[in-house]
Amino acid sequence: MSTGARRVWTDQEVGISGHERFALELEFVQCLANPLYINWLATKQYFDSPSFINYLKYLQYWKQPTYANHIAYPHCLFFLDLLQDPEFRVAIKDFSYAEHIRQAQETFFRNFHSNRVADATGAVQGTAVGTGDPKS
Repeated sequence: MSTGARRVWTDQEVGISGHERFALELEFVQCLANPLYINWLATKQYFDSPSFINYLKYLQYWKQPTYANHIAYPHCLFFLDLLQDPEFRVAIKDFSYAEHIRQAQETFFRNFHSNRVADATGAVQGTAVGTGDPKS
């Protein structure tokens, strides 16, 4: 096996079927959308384990479209990227930092629909009929 190749584990070596592993990894990756869960992982020192950091690197495959279309909480992929950064892993140990991120998420989701509607309405109203030119 070459140095850069990713080892593929058999169902027997892992102890669960490929389908079960897919479901477990999907559930774990989606939990990463919750900054308070990430804070819990940090305070329990999971991020001090090189094996766990390697696992987070391995999970990057969820960003591929084939896998990403199964994800219901896309923020998890953003946090999966952030978790590759050692500085973020240290910062997220601070509960107030994690809570600040959670509140920002909540604000984003609370206003998401109304902001999208306002953007769409503004785009329609900002174009002169029949010309395609924006109004001044």
